[in-house]
Amino acid sequence: MRDSLVRWIRAADAARHFDYFQTVQEQPELLRVRTRADEYYISLVGELFDSMRRERTHPEDWSRLGNAFADFAATDGARTAASVHVSQMEASLYAAAAFYYGGFPASAYLIARSQETDSLDRSSPTTACFDFLARPPVMTSELGNRVREGLRVGAMSELEAIGREVETQAAEALRIGPDAWIPARLAQKLMESFLRTNLRFVLPDGGTDFWTPLVSSLITRSSWEFFPSQVSAIRRGLLDSSETFSLQMPTGAGKTALCETLLYRHAKVTTGTVAVLLVPYRSLASELRGSVIKRLNAMGISSRCAYGGTVPTGEEVQNLDETRVMVATPEAISAILSAAPAFFHRISVVICDEGHLLDSEGRGVSLELLLARMRARDSGAPRFVFVSAIVPNIEEINSWLGGGPESVIRSEYRPATAEFAVLRARNEDTTLPIVLEMHPHEDERNRFSIPEFLTRQDFRWWNATTRRRNTHNFSSVKARAIATARKALPMGAVAVFAANKRGAQGAIGLVKELISQVQHGLPLPNPEDYASSRHIGSATDYLQREYGADWVGTRAIGMGTVLHHGDIPQETREILESLIRDGHAHLAVCTSTLAEGVNLPIRTLVLYSIKRGGSDNRTRPLLIRDIQNLVGRAGRAGTTTKGLVICANEDQWPIVKLVAKQTPGEAVTGALRTLMGRLVKALALRNLTLSNEVLEASPVVHLLVDGVDAALIDLASEELGKEELVQLAIRVADDTFASRQETDEPSRSLLRKVFECRARRIVNSRKVVDSDGFERRGRGSDF
Repeated sequence: MRDSLVRWIRAADAARHFDYFQTVQEQPELLRVRTRADEYYISLVGELFDSMRRERTHPEDWSRLGNAFADFAATDGARTAASVHVSQMEASLYAAAAFYYGGFPASAYLIARSQETDSLDRSSPTTACFDFLARPPVMTSELGNRVREGLRVGAMSELEAIGREVETQAAEALRIGPDAWIPARLAQKLMESFLRTNLRFVLPDGGTDFWTPLVSSLITRSSWEFFPSQVSAIRRGLLDSSETFSLQMPTGAGKTALCETLLYRHAKVTTGTVAVLLVPYRSLASELRGSVIKRLNAMGISSRCAYGGTVPTGEEVQNLDETRVMVATPEAISAILSAAPAFFHRISVVICDEGHLLDSEGRGVSLELLLARMRARDSGAPRFVFVSAIVPNIEEINSWLGGGPESVIRSEYRPATAEFAVLRARNEDTTLPIVLEMHPHEDERNRFSIPEFLTRQDFRWWNATTRRRNTHNFSSVKARAIATARKALPMGAVAVFAANKRGAQGAIGLVKELISQVQHGLPLPNPEDYASSRHIGSATDYLQREYGADWVGTRAIGMGTVLHHGDIPQETREILESLIRDGHAHLAVCTSTLAEGVNLPIRTLVLYSIKRGGSDNRTRPLLIRDIQNLVGRAGRAGTTTKGLVICANEDQWPIVKLVAKQTPGEAVTGALRTLMGRLVKALALRNLTLSNEVLEASPVVHLLVDGVDAALIDLASEELGKEELVQLAIRVADDTFASRQETDEPSRSLLRKVFECRARRIVNSRKVVDSDGFERRGRGSDF
């Protein structure tokens, strides 16, 4: 893209952010884009058609072009197009076309859907383009109806014929003139792209009736083609191969739809087997229950969800013989395998979502041991599909699970671009005004600043008691983070992230700051004005009954704000999540339980703090890969064309900058190996020999002991003999990721010894049957 046009786009983008944040504009280049907007628009149109002709434009340039046109198409009174006699409908068409041709169909759909097209001529190419891009329930053009029906039934020859017809119409329109040629040419280029990316073309044997139920389901969701990341995975054999695969795909790149496609095919081509989708959070399992599970059942595939805990509910173990697909947390599936061992042997595919949580101190050990248990299964290991957005050493994990070099798929594609910004004090002597630096990690031609993003006036309030103007304390990062979130509300839903949940520096402290600001009446956007009063009222009534009117979460929801952290019960979290997901509330203050678990339409993510307090009272920054996963939540496909991540604490920007520049994160080694390292140090420090007594007396490895015990108790439920259980425990130890990573035999031997010790402890504490057929209970330890 030409440098001159890039500068135009940067200036227009800056002007739009000034509008959003209601900030005074003094920069000359912003005045230029206002007064010469017609020249700017013509340049964009020229770039659009030149780019379609070249067909070598980078996806980022297509996205930049689409967003530039979207500014002219906006219906919120954007001043960019104030002096240009351009219809918003035309600008919308060009914006959607740029997004679609660049590989961002969800953004194209969002822009096209924003326009009312009832007044258009049904036979015009413009109407056909809008139908094609917006995918409305009722098509108004013949082309839209033909394409959708051809896709639904798999009429590939008909789709190709439509492509030839549109090409001919574009050639004929060129002889008529530019007004006729431009929409006809757009229709031609859109159809050319569609023929390469549509669902039927990409799926193996995609034109057959086999895929019709799934394709029909996707069409009802306005999904007609796969994202580039999905296309790559399917063409590499993810669906029709029996080999283990590992996928590294950014958040929002379509992994859920890809998993749904794999689950559908597996259930259709096998008999009696089960596919399991492992998800780390109950909130995510609950979300999938209402989406993927519901849709698969509608297609005639018996599917269910389990996330109740370590003891399965009666409902979770009923009718397991008929179940073909199960979505479950590792704890829930382990409990089910213990209660129904036969179900274990029917599992032939295991999809491990958010697989980087192998490193999680709380979940990693149980997840790794579950996968190791499946690898050690007597009837053979199932096929694994390991999925994560942020694992740099994914090849190593893929090899552990049984995959080869060709079955690792990496993608950097994101259906909505992410922008970064940082709040900075103007100088060391003053705390206000605060500058918002946009794109500070990029080269100079893409950067711009909003010099007076936060001023003293933003924190002024009227004290009715003293009848004087007071100034709210604005010196803290907390106050600025909340004020920033409020100023971002006009752009869409906002989430403020805190690494901790409690204390003045946690999520609860942020909510208290918000309550104080609202009660003082600071002249900032009020979250209640962006919320549905009816739905907020119902949620407030519920929280008052459950937790009381004084609970900070109840007070927050009354102000149109969701407080979300891990200590809130699951049922309540689901209610709060639905408020954000359905657009009934636009502001959330959260920890990683919301920001990393569920898919929500977050336009702006404000990072208040990315440092977490530990048990030793020291704070440490989050891992780079965890921040990568976090910021991936800003900008969701189909809800916004781009997301914004604002670092509220400039001292922490150097860490966030690494994420913005897509620096590779830390390797995943697994919580089990970390705990084994602690055990080795503890034994050496005290010159001890490993025994059950030593394990049980060492607080530093209690998570190791608990995790191993839980896995072995599940194995013990299969009514194995004493030595059988011990030998199986050793096999499981050898099949762990920790064992695979160890390069020396003493370390692997120590891991086996831990499992053997715990197996003997467990087998000696249960009722067993001796050689004479009498029940007896084991006593003590063999070590």
